[in-house]
Amino acid sequence: MLGLIGTASFAAYLVATVVAGLLSARAGPRLLVVAGGCLGVLGMLTVASAGGPPALALGLFVAGASSGLVYPPLADAVQQRLAPAARARALAIISSGTGWGVLVSVPIALALGSSWRATWLVFAALALAATLWAARALRGAVAAPESIDPLRVSWFLCPRSGPLLAGAFLVGLGSSVYWTFAVDLVANDGGMGASAARLVLALVGIASLAGAFSGELVERLGARPTIVAGAVALSSSLALVAWSPGSWLAVAPSAILFGAAYNVLLAVDAIWSARVFAQRPATGLAAVMFLLALGLLAGPAVAGLMAASFGLPAAFLGGAAVVAATALLAPREELRHRPPVSSAASG
Repeated sequence: MLGLIGTASFAAYLVATVVAGLLSARAGPRLLVVAGGCLGVLGMLTVASAGGPPALALGLFVAGASSGLVYPPLADAVQQRLAPAARARALAIISSGTGWGVLVSVPIALALGSSWRATWLVFAALALAATLWAARALRGAVAAPESIDPLRVSWFLCPRSGPLLAGAFLVGLGSSVYWTFAVDLVANDGGMGASAARLVLALVGIASLAGAFSGELVERLGARPTIVAGAVALSSSLALVAWSPGSWLAVAPSAILFGAAYNVLLAVDAIWSARVFAQRPATGLAAVMFLLALGLLAGPAVAGLMAASFGLPAAFLGGAAVVAATALLAPREELRHRPPVSSAASG
């Protein structure tokens, strides 16, 4: 039942991501972000009042669509509201939002303990506050002009977008092994027990805040070195925990590397997408997140088959190899912001 509920929530996210990508240019970022926030509030309230599995599934399905509607349109808002020099940093901070969510939600869940209904009510209240804040902040974000180029399938199959989208899929495919099985690996193969193993995801959440600095990394190092370094770090995090799942000397660095590298790669992909899909930023980001989500959805099944035949550490090593391959897809174009040279300076 938990598996079915989780799959339904992910399916809602995928559908919402597609809808956001298609409608953002016409509806405008503000409408979609507020609608997504309202879905989050409604879904969490439904979970808090659920009397059985059907109501719980319905609530998580509705809530699952929330982030799919909210995230892509923010790329349009960034392009409309911010100067070019500030866009990369803003997209990086937005992409690290999951880390902030973990940082806020985990202490609430721990403090309220077994009072799960109260926990979901608090989450709903926070979602309502965030939605009202977003509605105020996005008042100047409007629909795209009618002169914008019509959406074409060829945008997603060209040499510029192909590596971006393929890399997003591979990151999702490889990292899904960690998201799904890291706690089991540390608890069972490592012998640490479930309570201690859950700290792994807490470390991942805290380390994911590093994604907020991806804009600075791209400006200083360039996108290609940043993605290559991120892919190597993410691959190393999977290999480390597979090598020694029973030692905190390996597990803690693994969790920190995973959280930081995963979110850095997501943030750089968002920056890269804004450059490749400059006419339709929300549509491009939606395509990136859709491919990432497909990888996250397919990865656990593939890893499960590997684990059944060769053991769970082998599945982690397979995920490490997949993630490492994304380094080969790093962009060759320059993504750093280059301010125009003034006539006085050029003279």
